Amino acid sequence: MAGRPYNSNVGIAVTMLAMALIALAAPCLAQEDKTIDIGDRNQVFIDGRYLQAATNVQISVCRPIKTNEKCLVGHLGGYSSLVVPQEGFKWYSALTKDGVNWRRVSGFNPPEPDDILGILLGGATVFEDPKAPAEERYKQIDGMRNRVSTASDGSDWRVLYEGVFPPQACYPKGMDSHNVCFYDTRLGKYVAYVRVNKVYECPPEMVPYFGNLGKQRYGAENRYGRRTIGRAVTDDLSKFPMPEIVLEPDDRDPIFNGVRVMDFYCPQVVQYPYAMDAYFLFNCRYRSYEDWYLPIDMSPFPRGNVNGKPGIYNAGVEDIELDASRDGIAWERYDRKPWIPQGPEGSFDSLNMYMTRGMYLSGDEIWLYYIAIDDPHTGHKEAQSRYTLSRVVLRKDGFTCVEAEYEGGEFTTPPLRFEGDTLRLNIETSAIGLARVELQDETGKPLEGYALEDCDRIHTANSTSYTVSWGGNSTVASPEGRPVRLRFELQYGTKLYAFRFGSE
Repeated sequence: MAGRPYNSNVGIAVTMLAMALIALAAPCLAQEDKTIDIGDRNQVFIDGRYLQAATNVQISVCRPIKTNEKCLVGHLGGYSSLVVPQEGFKWYSALTKDGVNWRRVSGFNPPEPDDILGILLGGATVFEDPKAPAEERYKQIDGMRNRVSTASDGSDWRVLYEGVFPPQACYPKGMDSHNVCFYDTRLGKYVAYVRVNKVYECPPEMVPYFGNLGKQRYGAENRYGRRTIGRAVTDDLSKFPMPEIVLEPDDRDPIFNGVRVMDFYCPQVVQYPYAMDAYFLFNCRYRSYEDWYLPIDMSPFPRGNVNGKPGIYNAGVEDIELDASRDGIAWERYDRKPWIPQGPEGSFDSLNMYMTRGMYLSGDEIWLYYIAIDDPHTGHKEAQSRYTLSRVVLRKDGFTCVEAEYEGGEFTTPPLRFEGDTLRLNIETSAIGLARVELQDETGKPLEGYALEDCDRIHTANSTSYTVSWGGNSTVASPEGRPVRLRFELQYGTKLYAFRFGSE
């Protein structure tokens, strides 16, 4: 897959969000609009930030290509983290030279010189701490054990802090499964995304089903819990505050008999390193199997017991939803359709999938991984031997894009301050699509020589770094250092993924 040219299915756009800012005609742009300082940083379209005045355009979410590769098979468990090999780091569960064929390694095996990726299996998350001294360069956070460990190279782990989260945040109230932590470069703080079991009240007719568990765990027979995603921020890794829920299933998601039957599992949040102010959440959506709303024989599935009495079932299926955020708090769920859907019946990913934390940029492709199993969360040992690591491929910045109606549409950005003397686009026109860009002053007046009619039409383009020109001139400059606006015209199926200013 590496190096393969993009074709029309690399961004299978799923129409999702009719922008509230769409107007019949672009309105007059006010001078007092807030200016955004973008410098030379890449800008992606995950919300309406840059669609200030828009006509006949929308944001679309783009699915990755499922390779269906069986990169690694065996007792992997569902939880995993991607690690790019670094000098001196020695802790890996598996390594690969091409991203497709992986080999298991045991213990503290340093990577070979041509290894490009490593993976860690298990529920702990490892990250590099830029604030730490060399002997504490790497941190490992383990939500189930409620501790932070540290190492200089991954072979000398020692517990650094115990009890880092408040007791009421820990199991059974939460922190089961895969919890993640990283150093947020935008905030200059440590951010953790963890499982929070939110408690709901069930209707009286469901008390016989949830009663025992509700009374034991949640204080009353008419209560039950569902997995949600919590966030905690700290300057000090020894002490996190109580996580606050930032995303949970809502009333649009599956509810039967007055009971919510969907969870958000394994909060795989990534601060996107290739653009300004962008976080992506690869949300594992877990829908429970319940015999009171599904016509299914539940006898093969695990059912816990509470004080010797039958408990609720713990079986179900998962797929992956793409969510995005500017601040890591408010999340856009787009059309809520699966971003990585389950495979056909009988395939290795036909029932359950768990996203691997992290991503890898190979040229102009982003590689992401997930672990899947053709088993509905039963925990059976024979089924667990079939866990399979697989890969999906996405265009760089290609999580979402701006598209226009077929005949054409346009949008204008707020005022922008930038650095550099060229404008580059991540754009795909294919054969028929066309695009043009206009530079405007703060009031919306076209700059001389940079009007839409001056722009050399962008055509037959499929590039992550296309340089825009006006009459053969690709040099841009803001007038007397003032902010500029960009007006984009898109036609005939063109997809615009990102833009940035820079220097040749």
